[in-house]
Amino acid sequence: MFRLTKDWTPRILIVEDEGMVNRLYGHALEQNGFAVVQVGTGEAAIEAALGQPFDIAIIDLRLPGKLDGLTTYRVLKAIHPNIKGIIITGYGNRQLLIEALRLGVDGWLEKPVTVTDLVEVVRRAMLSEAREFQQHGWHPPSPSDKSALLKLFLQMLMATTVSNVGILWLVDPDEQYIRPQIVLGEKIPPIPPVQYTMSSEWLITLRATMDEITSSPCLIVPIRWQGETLGAIGLCRYRLSSVPYSQSDLHYLERFAEWLAPLLVAWFYPVEVLTNLTVLLESLTGLLHGQVDPTEQHHPQRLRLIVQKLGRALGISPSKLVLLELAATLHDLGKLFLPTHILSKPSQLTEEERRLIQQHPVYSEQFLRRLGLPKNITLWVRWHHERYDGNGYPDQRRADEIPLEAQIISVAETLDTLLSPRPYKLPLSFDEALNRIREERGKQFSPVVVDALEEVAEELRELLQPQIREQEKVFSVSS
Repeated sequence: MFRLTKDWTPRILIVEDEGMVNRLYGHALEQNGFAVVQVGTGEAAIEAALGQPFDIAIIDLRLPGKLDGLTTYRVLKAIHPNIKGIIITGYGNRQLLIEALRLGVDGWLEKPVTVTDLVEVVRRAMLSEAREFQQHGWHPPSPSDKSALLKLFLQMLMATTVSNVGILWLVDPDEQYIRPQIVLGEKIPPIPPVQYTMSSEWLITLRATMDEITSSPCLIVPIRWQGETLGAIGLCRYRLSSVPYSQSDLHYLERFAEWLAPLLVAWFYPVEVLTNLTVLLESLTGLLHGQVDPTEQHHPQRLRLIVQKLGRALGISPSKLVLLELAATLHDLGKLFLPTHILSKPSQLTEEERRLIQQHPVYSEQFLRRLGLPKNITLWVRWHHERYDGNGYPDQRRADEIPLEAQIISVAETLDTLLSPRPYKLPLSFDEALNRIREERGKQFSPVVVDALEEVAEELRELLQPQIREQEKVFSVSS
């Protein structure tokens, strides 16, 4: 029996459309002490996950309906970031395996699957979960968890580079060692500290150490700030020697280290750089968005700028304006867990794809709430696609039921989207975009916020147009 404590029975979600196979899996796992919920489609799995948490999802790669196994796991991971995934498939290829690793799955079984193999894979996946449960009790990160943001961005970096291990090392200047501070993903052997020297020898030693420990492709780059080495960041494709990293992967990691450096400074010296934290997050979220769609790399930056101008015009206090800018910067993180082919689809979305897209504010809210952000900020994010007339999503709130801050983000995002090129549309001129928003005054948008936009329109025109022109160049190259 696998009951880890008297208070916790591991919860397993089985997503398998073949009824006999589903029942066989479920019976075997229940006999071994697991609590099991069984469904036959990806849509049913998401519905179940919205109602209760799960520790592991066992998912058939081919499912009936609009959601395949990997897409289902992507959404489940957005709802419950700590969930572990085991993919079962009757056909395998390298591309599917890479995509599964990109999503961070913890097991991959090819049919025919014996119940002995399945139970063993589930047991292995639960071992690391058991340790974390005993240490932390599965509480979400609190605002006092200083490493929460670093973990968030390291997880996203792993997803965008098809890596199953991510490591952050920090320099201990007193003891002259560089030590692993955060290790995420697949369980690997313990990483010893490496002696830090002012020359680059420590980096050579660190790379050699990781080669010896993992015998797998790894990338490691230093993190420097104003000439000082703060630490290093590394990625590994553990036990995947046949999937090497490319030069573009290395370049992307180097850019990420540049963006991460100021955030580490904020971690070390929060009082001195707190006022710049949102700008740092804006850069990091932009980098991650740009990896999915190059046309969105500067979207967080422009959105924060628009929100800032609207907030000041509406008389929002400076302290609350900082929180509003933070919410605007992080509002679309849920999109990073949706299939990229849907986000950049040039043709009309199907109804199922549309419903999936409309869940991204929910995923963003849940992700940020687990990160420890205050409830009011996460609700501004959840409701940024609600409409003043009540026809928005995900909760169909209307008028004064929608916080002013969420209504500001709604207008700001619409303005930037209308001005920006996307794979499915051409950009509008500033005047055309402004007229579109005017037409929705009192329908999609709050009259008060639209009036504030009128006040700052000329200022925004001058600030945004040079950035939009730069983005159009990126769009034309990527197209």
